Amino acid sequence: MRRLSRVKLATSSPERQRENVLTAAASVGAHIIGWADDWEVSGATDPVTRPKPGPWLRDERGPYDGLVAAAVDRLGRNVVDCLNTGYKMRDEKKMLVTYGHDGPWELDDPADENRFTMEAWGAQMELRAIQRRNRDATTPLTTVASA
Repeated sequence: MRRLSRVKLATSSPERQRENVLTAAASVGAHIIGWADDWEVSGATDPVTRPKPGPWLRDERGPYDGLVAAAVDRLGRNVVDCLNTGYKMRDEKKMLVTYGHDGPWELDDPADENRFTMEAWGAQMELRAIQRRNRDATTPLTTVASA
């Protein structure tokens, strides 16, 4: 799964995400059977409702063994969305793999569950910072006169 709010961001470019996904898949002996690329889609959007990963997560694309993402924050920018996706994979006995994490996520393991949750929380905090910067950029400055 790859996602970008703006395709031109060099730090998380489609090419870099592709390499990260392929590297993560290879690290667990997996191969990619389909890509769920959401370009110009906010991470604030629930993955189940996003155009590309949604059909996979709603089991409309046929059988698959797991999900590989370039990073936890590519799954979503909301703790609940990330955890729902992670627990769906766990409950359905499917692999969940992200670049930068050794092996599949084991959300039944407290240490892995905590790390996954912390990475999801970090993604949510970044979303809040982005939203605040965008809001501040569009809100006119006002001055207050004291009496």
